[in-house]
Parts: sequence; C-alpha cells; structure tokens
Amino acid sequence: MRNNKIETIGQYPSPFAPKKVKDSKAYGLRYFKQMYKEWAGQGQSSLAGRKRRFNLARAYASGSQSIEKYKSLLNTSGDQSYMNLDWSNLSIVPKFVDVIVNGLTEQEYEMKVSAIDKTSINKKIKDRSSLFVNMINKDFNKEFNRLAGNSQTQKEFIPETSEELDLYMSLNYKQKNEIAMEQALSGIKELNDYHEVRAQLLRDLTVCGMAVSKTYTDPSRGIKIKYVDPANFIHSYSKSPDCKDLFHAGEVRTMTIGEIRRLCKPGELSENELQEIARSSAGKRKNPNSFSSSGIFNSELGYEEYEYDAFTIEIMDGVFKSDYNIILEKKENKYGTSNTYRKKDGYKPPKRSKYKREITKQPASIYYKGIYIVGTEYVIDYGPLENMVRKKSTLDDTPCPYIVYIPNIHNSTNKSLVERMMPFADQIQLAHLKMQLVIAKARPKGAAFELGALENVGKGDGATFTPLELQDIYDQTGNIYYRRQDDEGGVSGPIPIQELENGIGRDMNSLIAIYNHNLQIIRDVTGINEARDATQPSNKALIGTQKLALMASNNATKHINRGELSITTRIAEHCVLRLQDIVKYSPLKKKYVAMLGEAVMESISMGKDFHINEFGLKITMAPDEEERQAFEQNIQMSLQQKELRLEDAIFIRSIKNTKLANQCLIIRRKKYQEEAQAQMQQQQQSQQQAQAQKEQAEMQKIQAEKQLEARTAMDIENLKHQNEMARLQLEYDLKIKLKESENQGLADKEKIKVEGSNKVQETANKGKMDLKESNNNEQPLDANIDIAMSDPGLINELAPDGESPEANMPEQMGGLDMMM
Repeated sequence: MRNNKIETIGQYPSPFAPKKVKDSKAYGLRYFKQMYKEWAGQGQSSLAGRKRRFNLARAYASGSQSIEKYKSLLNTSGDQSYMNLDWSNLSIVPKFVDVIVNGLTEQEYEMKVSAIDKTSINKKIKDRSSLFVNMINKDFNKEFNRLAGNSQTQKEFIPETSEELDLYMSLNYKQKNEIAMEQALSGIKELNDYHEVRAQLLRDLTVCGMAVSKTYTDPSRGIKIKYVDPANFIHSYSKSPDCKDLFHAGEVRTMTIGEIRRLCKPGELSENELQEIARSSAGKRKNPNSFSSSGIFNSELGYEEYEYDAFTIEIMDGVFKSDYNIILEKKENKYGTSNTYRKKDGYKPPKRSKYKREITKQPASIYYKGIYIVGTEYVIDYGPLENMVRKKSTLDDTPCPYIVYIPNIHNSTNKSLVERMMPFADQIQLAHLKMQLVIAKARPKGAAFELGALENVGKGDGATFTPLELQDIYDQTGNIYYRRQDDEGGVSGPIPIQELENGIGRDMNSLIAIYNHNLQIIRDVTGINEARDATQPSNKALIGTQKLALMASNNATKHINRGELSITTRIAEHCVLRLQDIVKYSPLKKKYVAMLGEAVMESISMGKDFHINEFGLKITMAPDEEERQAFEQNIQMSLQQKELRLEDAIFIRSIKNTKLANQCLIIRRKKYQEEAQAQMQQQQQSQQQAQAQKEQAEMQKIQAEKQLEARTAMDIENLKHQNEMARLQLEYDLKIKLKESENQGLADKEKIKVEGSNKVQETANKGKMDLKESNNNEQPLDANIDIAMSDPGLINELAPDGESPEANMPEQMGGLDMMM
C-alpha cells in the first residue's frame, strides 16, 4: 500500500492532490498515520498525556484518587502498622461535581424548529399578511355576516393589535413541516437515549473540560447519536471553542480482530494479513504470546473462527476533510442552446471542438473515513464518507461528523473545574489525615506533681501523708496539701501540682482552619459558593443577598451550560439534515414510520418541498429559579389587582421563553383591561337602562296613582251623585207615600172623626146617664174625668175657655203621619 509518489506538505499528504489519488488507500494510510503520529508519545500534549490527565481528573471527581501521594507527603514510607488512619478519600470534589452536573441536567429546555428557506419564509409572510388583513377588516366582516344572516362563529384566530399578531407569530404560528420536524427530533432523541448522552457530556465538560459526540446514519438502524470519550479523541489544531474549523478528527480505541474481520469488505484483508496483525499485537494488552493459525468453521455464523480473533488491537477510527473542484462543462448544441455536463476530475476539453465549450470549477468539500490499525500498514473501510450532511444554503461545504466543544480553549487545550480543585482537595485530604493523627496521638489531660513539697505532710496525729495519698485527695476533692517549708526552714517553690493540657487542642484547631481555608479556596476558584453547594446558609444572610450569590455562582459555570447547548444544537441540525436525506433517498423511511409514528412521517412525506427546506434550530431555555420567582411575582400582582384572568396566567406560565412570556403578559393585561373597561361600560349602560326603567316605572306608578286618585274622585262624585239621586228619589217616594199617607190619614181621620163623633155621642149619652146616676150616687171627681176623657163633649166642657180640643188634632195627626 505504500506509495512514495504521494507529495507531502508539512508531513501530511498534499491536499492539492487529484481526487483520484485521494481516493486511494495509500493516501488515506499516509494521512491517518500522520494523524496518529501527532498524538503519539508520552508528553503532556500527547494522547497518552491527555488520557493521564483526564483519568486523574475523573478519579478526583469520583473520590477514588490514589492515596500513595498522601502517604509520601506524610513520610509514612515503610511500616505503617503503628498509624491508626483511615486512608479513604474525602468526597469534597465529587460533591461539587454533582452539584454542577445535576443542576444543569435538570435544567429544562425546548427545541424550536423554524423553516428559513425562501419558500417557507414567503408562506409565513403571506399568512401574516392574511391575518393582518383580517384584523383590519374584522368589524366590516362582522357587520357583513350580520347583514348576510350568517350566524356561524369565526373559528380562525383574528388578532386585536399588531403586538398580539407578532406574539401569535412567535408563539403559536407553526407550519406543518416545522411541527413534523420538532416531533421527529423528539423521537430521534428518545430512540438514542439522548438524556443519558447529555448527562455524560455535561460531566465531561465539568471534569475533563471537553465534550465530544458523533452523529452518523447506520444503514440498518437509522440516525445514531454516539457519545465519544474525550480521553480517546484526537483532532487537528483549533482556536474556536466549538471546534468547527477541524480538518481531521478521530478516536483511538481497541477492537478485536474478529470485529475487524466483520468490518472489512470482501477481499479487503486476507487471512495472512490478519495473522500478521495478530503477531504484531501478541503479548500486548493481555494478549497471548502465541496462537494457532488453524481455524474452526462456525456453522451458525457461516465463517471460520480463529484463535487470534479474540486478540485486542488498537485502532484509530478517523475522518479528514478534503477540498476538490466539481468540473462542469457548458456546451452549445446545433439548436443554438446549451447544456451543462459534469466531468471527471482532470478533464480537459478537446482543443478543436465544433461547438463552443465553457469549463467552470465549483469548489466543494468532502470527508474521507477509514479505520487505521495502529502500528501496521493497513487501513480498512477507507473512502468518501457516506451520508454526509450539507446545509441547503451551503451545499459546497459539509460539517465534521464529530461535534466538539472545549470551553476556555487555549492552544487546543484548557483546564477543567476539577483540575482547578485538585491541589486544594489534596490539602484538605492531608488536613483530614493529620487530624486523625492528632486524635490518635492525643493524651488525656493530666497534672505535674512536685514530690518534694508533698513529702512529710502531717496528718495532725503524728502520721504523714504519702504523695500518692495526696494525689487521691486532690483527684477526689480538689484540695492540695503540701509543705511550704522544707526541713531546713527554706521556702519551697510554686504550687506543687500544675494542670497539663491534652494534645488535641491547638493542633486540631489549626488543622480545622487549614481545612476550611482550602474549602473556601475551592469555592473561590470554581464559583460554587455556599448558596449553591448545598451548604447550610447563614441565618443572618438576607434573602436578596443569597439570591445574588446564587446568580453569581450560576454565571461562574455558564461556560459549561453554553458548551452543552452548542453540542445539542449541532446534533439536532445534523439529525434534521439526515432525516431529510432519509425521506428523499433512503429505504429507511419505512422503518422510521414504525419508530416515529405514521402521523409524523405522513406529515413529512406530504410536504413536497420538505427535503429542500432549510431549518433553523434554536434552544429556548426554561427560566431559572430567580427568573421564575420574579415572573411569578408579576403574575400574582396582576391577579391580585384583577388585571389578569386565571386561564391567562396558566397559559403564560407554560411559555419557557421569559421575554416572550413577559410580552404575552403585557398583551393579556392590556386586552383584559380593555375587556374590563368594555364590561364596565356595558354594566354602566345596563345600570343606566335599569335606572331609566326604574324612573319610568316610578313615573308610571305616579301616573297610575294620579289616575287612580282621579278615578276614585270620579267614582266618589258618581257615588255622591247616585246617592243624591237615590236620596231625591227616596224623598220623592217618601213625599208620595207621605202624600198618600196624608190622604189616607185624612180619610181615616174623617172616618175616625165620624166614628169618634158617633162614639163620643154614644159615650156622652151614656155619660149623661151615668152622670145622672153618679150624681145620684155621689161619685168622685176621677170618675168624672174618665167620663170626660171618653166623651168629647165632656172634654169641650172641661177644656179651658177659648181653647178647643180639636185645635191640637192637626198637630197630633201630623206627628202621626210622620211616624207612619
């Protein structure tokens, strides 16, 4: 495979070589060997140095770093049986890593897909203009429908103002291809367990300071999102954090010869070449030193298996970018028109041509792929990369399938947060171990006794105390008995018993201060302060101060969040382009119907321009706790002041974009105020109508009362008139009756008079006869009166002079008539 004729530039094969040369395995082998050579060795910038660095950071991040470093620092070489120490590592660094990673993993976001090609933008402008026209003609259309008798309600959204129209276009307006693509992206992420890949990427950004992923289209399984270990990743020089300017990239990993056998195309590697690869790896990576070259046929798999198929070898799976020119020839024909044809690389038009020819070169770029078996002269699966993604606006360029982000990059490297913490974590670990030593070596609290002053201390009975007896008295009672003067009369020194401190006091306090000092430095270099690292906040700290501290901590780790969003956005872009190619060209479309659902794929297939649509992707992050609290406070204030409905508040809370949510809040408040004013005006009109109706009812009541009074007065007058008529009639009838009675009375009077005269005459006659008899019998005066009363003639005789008894008769008769 060697080809010494390939020209090199900077030890790499010339990028100006013809495409035919680039398609050869010799070119690919030369390129991949130089890629690996750049990262070979044991230096800090080598692949081995990066592995050591990342593995050490991962050990600290998991709290499993080696303790040999601490043993050497404590000078514990040799026998350690006398050291009663627990060498377990403190989980200080893991705590900070978990706080960052878990906090960012739980952060919600929403992927927005918007079509940005010319066709979609024109449709969007057309739909917006249609809504704007409907907004202007809203009152006219309503009046027209009323006059036309159309009582159907309008189902189409009609905005009230231009601000509401803009908000609707930002929040609710979606074309069917955009909706289908958002659903498809969500399905692809679920199929690839992207939530787990995302957590790994966030951890790599925190621990290693670098995150790598890869997208590709598997011929049998569709679009795949792969996590790549940054410790195995090699790449070209880059100054950009997102590494979009990479010319080549790859990952070094191990594979078995059996796996290589399955990856090889038919006839790509012979069995002798595979055996040669096995011999080069014998005795390495725990491979046996020898093997048998005979094989055993496996009937289930359909091929022979060899003993060396289990050998592990190192390979480099890489890609490199190459630019070339697409040669197009514009040729005139006999009809006077021209046609354009694509020609092969190196094509030259004939010197003598019957028709005019024009050659144009269109620059383009492709990626070559291959698997280089490290330490050999073999490369397999080499050739142009299949299913390269190309944006519709830049078809001459293609992005690298590896998606990389290195925050705070400098000379293609940086320093992660864990690497910032490592020196201070070592100091904390040492302080912890020394505290254990202090505790182990600490002696109990004691006292120093000066025996000379405790000798010959008398008991008072001639006997003396021994020093041990005096110590017991001191331990039990705290009293001290000693001799101030010695036998020679001299004065002894100070008090003979002095307290001795234990060995844990000052040393332990110093070590605790060292521990807290280094812990505070870790907070300072990482920005993870007490408000964020799950430490109990001070009860004296104000709530506003704690919020500011939390915001400052979030800003300190913003570069990690930015890196994860950059990778997620580019992964989504690659998935969109790959899905468009599958819909247009690949039979995998049928499989995606089962994966994503018929409704999504049917919506995608119905769009005739779907494969040529260009989509822009934007991640909208959910507001953090501070933004949510401030936003919720605005909502609660609006609800309390009755400037917002509850259903509006629920809708606004569902908007993840804080800016759009605030705009929606302003519009809804304004609209609700207008509706409230209209309702108030309607209530006022209703009240005015009710007041007018009430006044009208009162006027009607007053008029009715007046009419009733007039009617009552009229009825009274009529009744009076009727009574008067009845009275007159009664008087008339009474007069008639009285007249009749008078006539009858006169007749009766005459009759009575006649009869009375006759009777009187008879009575008189009889009286005369009786008078005669009475005179004869001398009767009393009363008898004469009775006779006179019964006899009118006697009455006339008994009446006073000048008065006649008949004079009172008319009066008496009149009274009788009246009585009748």
